[in-house]
Amino acid sequence: MANYNTSIEYFRVNATNTNIATSNSGNGSATEPIVAPVTGGTYSTAAGAVVTGEVGSDFSVFAVNQYLYYTDASGNYNLMGQIESIDAANDQVTLYAAPIGTTPSLGSVLSASYALITNTEPIYMRIATEVINGKVRMPDFSFWRTTSNPTTGTNNIAITSLVRVSNVGTPVSIAGTTQNIDFTIQTMNIFTLAPQAGTTVRYFPTTNDYPSYIWIRITPASTNNSLTSKTMYRLTTQEYIPYIEANINVPISTLTTAGYNITNTASGATGSSSNNPSGNN
Repeated sequence: MANYNTSIEYFRVNATNTNIATSNSGNGSATEPIVAPVTGGTYSTAAGAVVTGEVGSDFSVFAVNQYLYYTDASGNYNLMGQIESIDAANDQVTLYAAPIGTTPSLGSVLSASYALITNTEPIYMRIATEVINGKVRMPDFSFWRTTSNPTTGTNNIAITSLVRVSNVGTPVSIAGTTQNIDFTIQTMNIFTLAPQAGTTVRYFPTTNDYPSYIWIRITPASTNNSLTSKTMYRLTTQEYIPYIEANINVPISTLTTAGYNITNTASGATGSSSNNPSGNN
């Protein structure tokens, strides 16, 4: 077993992204990316709803209606409010209301983002694969779940963690205590079935059928529905992701053991495959 570095991106769940996610390759023009906060300078002062950066701060990366945060000494994002306007010099922002919660320390990093989702909204994670020596490296999701059955169960917080950073109202809110959110992990790709030999179900007839991206659907646990209408989440994984190496004509057991949600009705020389795109596994 080994690990590999790979790119990870996040997207909202919509019809376009679901079609891409349930394809064999996982490749396509995904929409509605969820991006991390962008840094625009450091905190100096706040007077009413006007937040001023230190000398040299550049708020040109911010945009109206983004949410403004400062980063505390522990690296936590603390919500200050929602941006109403940015001055011409790009060193002051005006919020819809005076900053909420605690006042940042001088020099605290300021950042802003649209990266907010409702408290029950599932999101997609897209993970790039890599092909080395004719084999495709894909994430091994059996380490990401708490259950001994790798294709079901909630997240293993030692590997993957979804943490509520702040609740968001309209247009601002109060940041509460950070809270871990249990979630389920469901793989989405429906892989190309290879010609069958006997009753052994296999995938990827050629190297051209190797997936470019693996998509998983992250669904917050229903027990957290009592949270406010919108939440800023921080989703973290290990720096390195465990992986499997798959050849062409890889047997189904290799994929299911690694946590891929594949059901297959194949028998003999023909068959079809699907995962469970409507479920929350």
